[in-house]
Amino acid sequence: MTSQDFIRAEAENTDRIILYKEGLFWKAYERSAYILCTQVWPFKPTKRCLKSLGGGHIVSVGFPWKHEDKHIRALERKHSSDERLILAAVSAIDPADFEAWKALLPLHTPAAPRRAGEVAAADPEPPRQAAYTPPIVTCMPDELPSVLTEEDTSYERLPLPAERAADFTLSTACVVAERIRQFNLAESTPMECMLFISDLKKTLQTTP
Repeated sequence: MTSQDFIRAEAENTDRIILYKEGLFWKAYERSAYILCTQVWPFKPTKRCLKSLGGGHIVSVGFPWKHEDKHIRALERKHSSDERLILAAVSAIDPADFEAWKALLPLHTPAAPRRAGEVAAADPEPPRQAAYTPPIVTCMPDELPSVLTEEDTSYERLPLPAERAADFTLSTACVVAERIRQFNLAESTPMECMLFISDLKKTLQTTP
């Protein structure tokens, strides 16, 4: 299918998530992508400008099909085949809300292709982040936030070094642990991971 086919399939959609199998991924476009991101899982959508659409924009989002049960297991299946899956939305959407959401998304800019003869050393180096050593914290089961599950308590009863005991509170450590659990590593770029770690470090260092 072409980008124009995806646009036509989504033109009147207000209550479905249409997924297309592309390689190892399920992909959703336009309104289906909006419903998937706002009602099912906080994926990171991509907005591209395509010549085939006359310079128009198309939004897409995807996830590995092997994680299908994790993301869409609870949704009603209206149609299923090897190449396409149609799910019922949790609730119908307002097309105007989709257009506003799409307009606010940043436009994806692909990296310029390297010309023949250029070497990798000519590329600018990414900004370097300060070295970070993750703290060891103690979180007893009765102190964990209710949103944590049993699989998240693998760090309980670990000793807290005396020299770092005053750097942050136990509640802050648990909040940081929850942020790490919710961070979507599979959908993030290396730079986003580095920035996420840097932000966690700042949180721990600035906590009174």
